[in-house]
Amino acid sequence: MSSNSYSLSLLAHPPVAKKQPHPLTTHQLTRTDNYYWMRDDERENKDVLAHLNAENDYCDEQLADIKPLREQLFNELKDRIVKDDNTVPVKDGQYWYHSEVRGDDEYARHYRSSSIEARDKHLLLDVNQLAGDYEFYELGEVAISPDEQLLAYSEDTEGRRIYTVRFKNIASGEMFSDVLENTEGQVVWANDNKTVFYVKKDLQTLLGFQVYRHVLGTPQADDVLVYEGCLMPIIQKVDLAP
Repeated sequence: MSSNSYSLSLLAHPPVAKKQPHPLTTHQLTRTDNYYWMRDDERENKDVLAHLNAENDYCDEQLADIKPLREQLFNELKDRIVKDDNTVPVKDGQYWYHSEVRGDDEYARHYRSSSIEARDKHLLLDVNQLAGDYEFYELGEVAISPDEQLLAYSEDTEGRRIYTVRFKNIASGEMFSDVLENTEGQVVWANDNKTVFYVKKDLQTLLGFQVYRHVLGTPQADDVLVYEGCLMPIIQKVDLAP
């Protein structure tokens, strides 16, 4: 059995990660990281996954006696949640925007209407459908184009705060083929209603460091880098009008 292979018979004691010295040199200074081997950006290292599974098994075993109490508390807290809940409508441009959560739905539905009473509400996004069978789903930002005809939204399906941006025609419901990957999640429309700006992430540091310009109907590979460096969390709207 390897040092990272575990069985339930060994769970009387917590699993201990092996030490594997790895020198790291920065600014002419070298330090040793004994656990560098546990870095697994792709989530595919069998030794790392085995150790994490062993830790989960150990946790489940240690908490087994209180599992009924945990389930009781969880169900009690869940029963206290208001199942049907709407946000207060907010006006932006010509329309009023709000979201609704119904019944046992885990996610909201986002609507817009021409009045605060929302008598003619139009469904923009049903996050329950977007989440589908994903184990994790988070809706990032929703951004409406200046002419209020198009919608851009970002989504994270892995939990690493790496968002994919998609585009939708509000009136027809048609999805555009444009897909912007590895972004911070914010989208800023230009005044021409076909250009957006977004921040791309470094997949190792998970920091945003590049601002790109994208034109609808073109591949992301053709996007233009307009800025690189230290970025503020939010990009201000860019006016392309002459």
